[in-house]
Amino acid sequence: MDTARGPFTLLLRSWELSLRSDNKSPETIRAYLFSANLFADYLTDPPPPAKDSDAPPPVAVDDVLDITRAHVQAFIVHEIARTSASSARSRFLGIQAWLKWLIAEGELERSPAEGVKAPQVEVPEVPILTTDQLQLLLKSVTGREFAEVRDRAMIMLWLDSGVRLSEVVERVLDDVDLDMQVMHVMGKGRRGRAVPFGTKTAQAVDRYLRTRARHPYGKTVDHLWIGQKTKKPLTVSGAGKLLARRSEACGLGRIHPHQFRHTFAHMWLAAGGTETDLMRITGWKSRSMVDRYARSAGAERAREQHRKLSPGDRL
Repeated sequence: MDTARGPFTLLLRSWELSLRSDNKSPETIRAYLFSANLFADYLTDPPPPAKDSDAPPPVAVDDVLDITRAHVQAFIVHEIARTSASSARSRFLGIQAWLKWLIAEGELERSPAEGVKAPQVEVPEVPILTTDQLQLLLKSVTGREFAEVRDRAMIMLWLDSGVRLSEVVERVLDDVDLDMQVMHVMGKGRRGRAVPFGTKTAQAVDRYLRTRARHPYGKTVDHLWIGQKTKKPLTVSGAGKLLARRSEACGLGRIHPHQFRHTFAHMWLAAGGTETDLMRITGWKSRSMVDRYARSAGAERAREQHRKLSPGDRL
């Protein structure tokens, strides 16, 4: 990881230690440090404003006490122009977290980002998978070869429980309880939860476990998912690629595992499931996440509800 060199280096290293002590996920730590390092580099060697900008040239600083709100705002503008509003928003959230830590550590009295709003980003609607698409994909993995049995079980888990790609892949054998029909996963923020799945998914997983037991390396690897021809566990990257291969072979184009999470949320709400239960199953802590995922096919659900509740039809 690139590390800012200069007056902010020691503070960034201390923050990294604090993040690790707080048991933040490696992905969160990388994202936060990347954002803070970019900001530190900007503070110590700010680029000139854009030619069409009337803003004064930013003043370089080498002390956190000299960071102002104008520095934060200028950095956001710079990142939007350099990358995108979405990336600038991510960078801002990382900077916010670093400044809050500086306050907690007594390095600052108040955050220079106070009152600064994160850039507005139009979140694209992720296409959900239709029933026909799902049936076509599952039809391609109905054989009894190891790879087909494994892939069917994994696809069923993605669809039936709304779990993230990594939450399915990074499992060991003991994480699956077929009697209770739950899978124990570790979500973001190192938060564990038991994710339920249905009977058809349980049958698919059971068939995989029996097939796995006959695999040449089935007794040497504790990891739940293993490669067809290797002694190694299946990786997150490998699982994403195998799904892409399966979906493209079916003529469905490239499907990403996260589409199953959006599809699960849509199907759950369309069937009348509550938002509270959806949050428990998916591991969301904020209802804003429900709104974000419910956006997918939201108009379709609204039309279906209108067919059921139409005031005109009830006259």
